[in-house]
Formats: sequence, structure tokens, C-alpha cells
Amino acid sequence: MTRSTKRLLQDCSGVVFVEFLIAFVPLWLFFLCVVQLALVARASLMVKHAADSAARSAAVVLPDDPAEYGGEPKMSLDRNSLAMDDLVAAMNQLSESLRRSSPNSLTSALSTDAFANVGRSRLNTIRLAAYVALAPLAPGHIGIDSRPSLRNAIGDKRGPLSSLAYHPFALSVTFPGLNGSVASGPEITVRVTYAYQCSVPLARRLLCRSFDELPSSGDYEQAPLPMLRYIAGAHFHELRHETTLIIHDAPYRYRGRGS
Repeated sequence: MTRSTKRLLQDCSGVVFVEFLIAFVPLWLFFLCVVQLALVARASLMVKHAADSAARSAAVVLPDDPAEYGGEPKMSLDRNSLAMDDLVAAMNQLSESLRRSSPNSLTSALSTDAFANVGRSRLNTIRLAAYVALAPLAPGHIGIDSRPSLRNAIGDKRGPLSSLAYHPFALSVTFPGLNGSVASGPEITVRVTYAYQCSVPLARRLLCRSFDELPSSGDYEQAPLPMLRYIAGAHFHELRHETTLIIHDAPYRYRGRGS
């Protein structure tokens, strides 16, 4: 063994840096996993709120005046398709609201007639209650799987706008125990199932899974662009909550419009 080889083997410079890397990588991965779990816990609370909102909406909407829903009978939950023209109008309204960036612009946009008229049926009105509650949870970068970061995971102001494209396939509103498409009985149970997109680097690969691997991947609503479910994030965590409320019916007849 030459003298230079012995000197190289005995050289201890850089040992501290190597030890730092060995200790830092597991700690950094642990930190990222904690952040991802914290974001999932936050999302779980929001999904619970969305289930409560959808159940409150169902309790009032189901026995409401049929004239408000194109003549659809009371207690009906037929799956009427979303009206794309209404979705485009709602998206334009929200985009203009975000451009102005005034404090109350988002709240006013979500309460406009453009959103109130999306898919005018009892079922879609109930869905909308869950959509609005989960609007801040939508990812701001749909279809950009190459940009996972803590900033994107936390979210930004583009989330409510991107929710118009994300929620139609990532959110499912169902009614456990319902036989057929007509509700009967004094109570209604609403289940909200949400595919939360994981965007924390490294941690999302350990804690989340692809869309097709989710337990309820076949129960989500149909997207206007079905391919979004394969390119929007690629890693998801499924969240589900149920809420049961008494239906707020009343034994009276509605008067005709203008009377």
C-alpha cells in the first residue's frame, strides 16, 4: 500500500458533514410526514364541515317547492347532470372576483346567482353546499405533478378557482341507506367522500396513494374532463364523513308564482 493510499484512508476531514447527512435525512423525512399528516387532519375537519353543510342543505331542499327545481318532485334525488354553461358562468364570476382581490369579493362571488343556478336540481343544490365548503381545499396547481412543495401543499388563492375543475371528480355526495332516488322517512343521511390531493414532497409517496387505489375510486362524480383524475397530483388521501339530520318538512301547500 502506497503512502498516498494510507494517507487517504487515514484522512478524517468531512466526517462531521457525512454524519450530519446521515442524521438529517431521516429527521427531514419525519418532518415532511408530520406536515402532510397535519394537512390531512385539517382537510378532515373541512370534509366534516362539508358533510354538515350538505346535510343541512338536504334537510331543507328535499321538501322544497318543486317549482324551484324545474318541477322535480319533492324528496327526489335523481342524478341530474351538471350544466356546463352554468359552470362556465360561475367560473368567470369567481375569476373576476379573484382578480379584484377585495376582502369580500370571494364571499360575494360564491353567493351569486351564477353559483345558485349550477345544475338546478335538488341533488346538485346539495352537492353545491359541499363544493363551496371545500373550495379552499382544492389544489392550486391541477395537473402539475412535477411541482410538489410545501407552499403548494398549504394552498393559495387559486384553490377556489381550481375547485371548479377539481371537485367534480374528487368529491362524492351520496346518501347511505337510501332505496332508489326518492328519500323517505323523517331523516336524511348525507355522506361526503373527498379525494384530498397530497402535495408534500416525499411524504405524499409514503402516506398517500394513486386515484385508482382509493377505496371509493368508483363512487366519485363524473368529471367534465375525466383525464384530470390521472394527472392532478397523482397522490391522494381519501376522507369521508357522514351527517344525519331531520328533514324540515311542513304540511302546507306552496302558492303559485305571482299569487
